[in-house]
Amino acid sequence: MSFKKKSFAVLLSVLVIAMISSCSKTDEAEAQTANDSKPKSAGYLDIGTNPSGSLFYTMGVSLSKVLIEEGDLQFRVAPYAGSSTFIPMINSGELDFGLSNGGEATFAYEGIEVFDGKANPNIRIVAATIPNYAGFAVATESDAKTIADLKGKKISSEYSGGRTFHYYSEALLGASGVSSDDFQLVPTPSFVTAIKNFSQGIVDAAIITLNVSAGKEAMATMSEGWRYLNIDYDGELPDISEYFPSAKLTLMSPADDATGVVDDPTVMIETKFFLICGSHVPDDVVYEVVKTLYSNKEAMVEAYGNFKRFAPESMNSEVPVPYHPGALKFYEEMGMID
Repeated sequence: MSFKKKSFAVLLSVLVIAMISSCSKTDEAEAQTANDSKPKSAGYLDIGTNPSGSLFYTMGVSLSKVLIEEGDLQFRVAPYAGSSTFIPMINSGELDFGLSNGGEATFAYEGIEVFDGKANPNIRIVAATIPNYAGFAVATESDAKTIADLKGKKISSEYSGGRTFHYYSEALLGASGVSSDDFQLVPTPSFVTAIKNFSQGIVDAAIITLNVSAGKEAMATMSEGWRYLNIDYDGELPDISEYFPSAKLTLMSPADDATGVVDDPTVMIETKFFLICGSHVPDDVVYEVVKTLYSNKEAMVEAYGNFKRFAPESMNSEVPVPYHPGALKFYEEMGMID
């Protein structure tokens, strides 16, 4: 080979190596789709989430970014139709981590409701992250003011891939003095699909979680946008624990960071999101995850604005599912538990 050819080959090799080295750590947090997710590989930890466009997906990508950059841990996001799909994979050791609300984590651990007869005894709580808010939304030009005004209209139902939204729906309808029997039900696999159907006029209303990407996209594509519906109540807010044990109703006011909240106040459903993992995940890994999140709220907020609601001092919030020993070790060291 001539000197020029050798020189060119060396230069090309150097350029390729430089390009690979320059790839940011954030890229490692990019998600694989449910169908083309790579099998687990040594050195990587997976976080199961809901589909792209969902709040869990955005949270998962953002948490991965922080854990990669601040904790020197190698994470990647694996999106699925819903937590009722990926929680059993965490239980079996196919996935390492995931995001779930307290209610569904409890159902999964105990083998009740959507997980009836299929307990997941190997899931563990790592940390509470942020509270989540959701409500029924309608097109801005709709005559409906409350959820009860929707009687006879088309709404999404079933949520076969993410049953949490089925419980949200039942709770919000029940608190409004109506039930699913009062509506035309349109089966949907996920709440992202439900929001897309809503934006296309296939259904008249959809449950949208506060500030979720899919909701903001619908706001931008619908001619006059959308708004949350309210709930009529006398005195105290209705108790919805019979529909979804971990949830409660709360009041929200319009704000720049509260997309779709128009009425002051607006009644919405509130749940708490937890980072969970499998009992197979080593104690030292979970300890490092908890320590990194506890110490880096600023980086979390920079990655995703909704993490401003993250309260490090409440990471060990009570839930009827055991905490992972690695998490307990950190909380004990910080004096957060006896």
